[in-house]
Amino acid sequence: MKNMIVWGHRGAGLREVENTLISFRKAVEMGVDGIKTEAQLSKDGEIILQFLPFLIINNNKISIKDLNLEEIKQVKLENGDEIPTLREMFEEFKNTIVYCFDIKEVETGIKIIDLAKEYDLLEKIEITKPATHTGSIDSFFKPLREKSREVTLVISFFNDKQIMENNYSVLKKLKELNVQVVNLLHHRFNLEVFEQVKKAGFKFYLWAVLFKYFMKKYINLSYDGYKIDGIFTNFPDKLVNLRTEVQYL
Repeated sequence: MKNMIVWGHRGAGLREVENTLISFRKAVEMGVDGIKTEAQLSKDGEIILQFLPFLIINNNKISIKDLNLEEIKQVKLENGDEIPTLREMFEEFKNTIVYCFDIKEVETGIKIIDLAKEYDLLEKIEITKPATHTGSIDSFFKPLREKSREVTLVISFFNDKQIMENNYSVLKKLKELNVQVVNLLHHRFNLEVFEQVKKAGFKFYLWAVLFKYFMKKYINLSYDGYKIDGIFTNFPDKLVNLRTEVQYL
């Protein structure tokens, strides 16, 4: 059961202010295997861990890409914490967890790979094409795979039909690009898609799993010997505890 990764969404999810070192620490204390967050670049090329593409400074929305790190660090969040950088995250947790990053720009992924190499963490890194990303699969994944053979590549989907379309042709394309993980919004989970994805050799994640009923369902799921490989949740403490309960039944 430990093989199913519990991902803390932006750290401890709704238990703390998201995407802060405080939230990341809390998630690790809860027992998560990994932390999922969003990464983007500042004006001076630092990797910033923040969901929104802008910050509010003096009542003005300013794009993160137009701010340097010094300016970003002057912004205080609700809990008084600063907006963290990836370097700070790596310094804090090193190889004790796995890391998953949604990115909007391929350049951000390239920078993540460079920094992960510096910390000898490439095998702990997963980079995701978010479900909201409208660019082509090729343009997103090719440069990342050319940059690194070790990093894990993930694709997120809102809809099971995106996977099923044209007799699952997207799975063939993803195989060619050496993408390893398919991540589906759990409300669109069905056994046919699950089986096809697993038979094709991919790991299968689910995102936005919030309630215990669904957590138990996915933890206990075994279909033709296939199991869910990872779950992203805003309540990682609940999922960790449920996984432990099932493990010792």
